[in-house]
Amino acid sequence: MTEADTSPSRQENLAARPGIAAGHEFDLAIVGGGFSGLCTAWHLLTDVMLQPTFRCVIIEPDERLGAGLAYRTESPCHLLNVRARGMSITAADPGSFARWLARAAPQYSPDDFVPRRLYRRYLKDCFDRAVDQQPAGMMTVLRDAVRGLALLGDSPGYSLDLVSDVAVRARAVVLAIGNLPPGPTFDNGLLCSPWCRPFDFNRIGMLAIVGAGLTALDVILDAEAAGYRGQYKVISRHGLFPLPHREPFEPVPAEVRAWAADLAESRPTLRHALRAFQLKRKSGVHWELLVDSLRLFASRIWKNFDQADKRRFFRHLRTIWNIHLHRSCQHNIAVVARLKATGRLEQIHARVIAVEKRGSHCDTAVRLVLRRGTDFTLDADAAVDGTGLFTTIRRTGSALVAHLLDDGMVQPDDFYLGLKATETGQLLSADGSVRSDLFTVGTLRRGEELECTAVPEIRKQVAVMVQEILRLVGDARRDEP
Repeated sequence: MTEADTSPSRQENLAARPGIAAGHEFDLAIVGGGFSGLCTAWHLLTDVMLQPTFRCVIIEPDERLGAGLAYRTESPCHLLNVRARGMSITAADPGSFARWLARAAPQYSPDDFVPRRLYRRYLKDCFDRAVDQQPAGMMTVLRDAVRGLALLGDSPGYSLDLVSDVAVRARAVVLAIGNLPPGPTFDNGLLCSPWCRPFDFNRIGMLAIVGAGLTALDVILDAEAAGYRGQYKVISRHGLFPLPHREPFEPVPAEVRAWAADLAESRPTLRHALRAFQLKRKSGVHWELLVDSLRLFASRIWKNFDQADKRRFFRHLRTIWNIHLHRSCQHNIAVVARLKATGRLEQIHARVIAVEKRGSHCDTAVRLVLRRGTDFTLDADAAVDGTGLFTTIRRTGSALVAHLLDDGMVQPDDFYLGLKATETGQLLSADGSVRSDLFTVGTLRRGEELECTAVPEIRKQVAVMVQEILRLVGDARRDEP
């Protein structure tokens, strides 16, 4: 663990305090200490409207804040998919991360794609410095996991049921639980998680990867760095890897930004938006600049689509949009190209419909049943689920989300990609009412906003959400006798 991961700060650690009373009360509980959680905490701690008596707790089972699924990796080959200049914790100070790199890792420039482990250190450093500027006791970190929420009967707010059996009370709650891994569906749990145990690559001759997105790239890069010399079978319905970022870096011109803003203002249909994109592309503007400009207004455009257009997008365009928007650096794509050219990597356009255990010298060996017109099988020494995010909120590995849905405290969005929420992140209950004191940020808002899994979108959500939280807590305190 790095020095920055373990540096002391003035935050309290509730788990380290013996005899802490059950029902310990806070103004806000942030469930999750990855990027979404730390970004929320940082925006709160640095807001000029924050009162010195405000008390917040971050509840996170991982011993390292700022990790989550994305940044917990220690591998130097796992790089950010956005240049350093675009990864500051706040859009109000776009040079923050680049300045931090200049001090902590001066070998990197603002235009580089840096190791994700460095970004974890940056987030933790931002958080620690923000905590140090506030009164002691304002921020508490609890190494624990939330398994349920319940409304308080005697006052506004929630009781949080923790795995450790500590009961925490909070006036408001933010679900910042990040990129939930998909739950087992067709595979009986036989597909290996890309974030679990390392493989013994000396015993694996063929590695199958289900999915061809950024998670699949991570698996391939990890295997190559570990000295794997076997074969890869990459299985996906479309067989499309992310596209590479263009070099050298070119910012989106003001004229192209204005074009995207005008398009969003016109409340286009899907057909209209596609036509406008093609016309602008034919005028000589590179597609990467157009995609990046549309990213700034993707949420607004998405909200104006009707349900039929949204279904058409998911059915026909989602993969195309994802590989153009969520790009990777040229080095990563070059590794894939080399493996394909040497015959070590084969892409299979098919859908996995079942996974069976296969007797072999290798305990990870499986037989995959694939469908492409007709069914056929593929034997592999190991198979990894590289599909990334869960595909439906009804099947995730989160007991907390399942509990909230079962209790009717929240409701799924229209496409079951996440939960229904307002523009300020407040969740809707099963009866359609807005829970003004229960918020979410990031992945759980996918169905409502389309793009909400990357830093630029999450920090924008957080900036709006924090203002609503401060207003809510301020109003509640004024109403107290």
